[in-house]
Amino acid sequence: MSEPQKLHPISYLSGLISVIKQNFIIIIIFLVFNIRDFDFTDPMSYIMPSGFMILIIVLSVYAFLEVYQTRYWIEGDHFIVKKGILTKKRTELNIRRIQSMDTNQGIIQQLVKGVELKVTTPSDGIVLDTISKSQSDMLQQALREKQRELKQAQSTDTVETNEAQSEAAIDTDTIEEKHRIYHMTVKELLLMAMTSGAIGVAFAVIGPIVGNFTEFIPWDDLFGEFAVLGQSVTLVVIATLMIGILISYIVGTLIVIVRNFNYTVDQSGNHLYISYGLLTVKHITVPVDRMQAIVENQSFLRKLFGYTSMSLIITSDMTSSDVGDDNVEDGKVKVLPFIKRDKAYELMKDLIPSMHFEEPETGMPWRGYHRHFWIPAVVLFAIAGIVHYYFTPWGYAVADAITVIMALHALASVKMSGFNVADDEMVVRDVTTFGIEQSYFKHNKVLGMEMDSNPFLVRSELLNFNFVIAKGIMDEDIGLDFVEQSKVEALEQWYLRGENHD
Repeated sequence: MSEPQKLHPISYLSGLISVIKQNFIIIIIFLVFNIRDFDFTDPMSYIMPSGFMILIIVLSVYAFLEVYQTRYWIEGDHFIVKKGILTKKRTELNIRRIQSMDTNQGIIQQLVKGVELKVTTPSDGIVLDTISKSQSDMLQQALREKQRELKQAQSTDTVETNEAQSEAAIDTDTIEEKHRIYHMTVKELLLMAMTSGAIGVAFAVIGPIVGNFTEFIPWDDLFGEFAVLGQSVTLVVIATLMIGILISYIVGTLIVIVRNFNYTVDQSGNHLYISYGLLTVKHITVPVDRMQAIVENQSFLRKLFGYTSMSLIITSDMTSSDVGDDNVEDGKVKVLPFIKRDKAYELMKDLIPSMHFEEPETGMPWRGYHRHFWIPAVVLFAIAGIVHYYFTPWGYAVADAITVIMALHALASVKMSGFNVADDEMVVRDVTTFGIEQSYFKHNKVLGMEMDSNPFLVRSELLNFNFVIAKGIMDEDIGLDFVEQSKVEALEQWYLRGENHD
């Protein structure tokens, strides 16, 4: 592909759809608010619609010209894309540093057999929207072959070879056969969707809303002897809200199903290839050799059923906006979104044999129990006092309920949080808002250690600690609060001495 290549003709259709999507709200407003009162006999009434149509046409022509002017090719050790009409933009990616080539297929792209291809390095990326599936396959193959050629040509240069091996994600491993390591069954998909948290959000909404309705409506004054009828209205309101919440939960469940449909993970060498989605099919490449930490996230609800999820923290420029859902955060990719816990660790041990995955030693000092919630509780009751005085006597009742929840959460934090160090590997378990997060990382992946304290913590012989891990293009803090001071000092020695600790 040394000669500049054009985008596939289906890119013109993609450009038109993009224009419509960008102006969709304006189109709806025009149709709803203008067509109804449009005076077909008044020539002045055609000015605004004509201007709007001209704008859409201009934007469409601009999108078509941008597609027409876009070219991509391989030149030396660089992948180059040139685009732009009035202002020309030329982007060059070092082929040695390419870490992933991911595709995205929306429903329209599936119909026309097109894909969006995103080629990324640790610092930059190129998006080709849209090219044909055959174009995408040919380009990916060409880039892989070129990358192997460049590595072989520089094999005599030790320094450059080592750098290429550490930075390149798409290397000779990609020629190995892919084998499937995980496929989410229909049963698992349904259970995942039903325990996704939508029901928790739903029930969290109903209480305050119902309380407001029953509190602010003066049933006795309005209805007098018809107070019973007023209470019936309350029941109607509650029933309506319940139905709305139920519908929201069903819709949320369906969204999770559609988003994670046919979730599969294939392995080839040091790379994972993740594919999922129904209306929008996504393909993500995850370089395992860029792994910085492994994170297990288990909600309290899923813990009851023995299910969990596993994610990899990697150094990458891939962001959640690039993928567009919850499976990918900035530098954090959910590899196993819903799986039995024992099976998850079996797969992770095979995938990353250098990790031991020791269980943490749980149990935190009771001296830190009240510190988890007393400050938020004080603030909460101050707000409740204002609400009680000016609005409703239910302010303190709500504050009491929230405080009890925070106290129970603090109890879970004390009982279930903890950490453990085994040789050069550390595990940290932390109780989050809705579940448990367990992180594993090696000593050589730690960028730094932070310790936090204040006079009150010092008096109680407690410290907070965080280990800094590279994540995406930023950093990730992994640590715990209100830990025994002696244990934190031992962790500091482990961090400073590396593998030479006792």
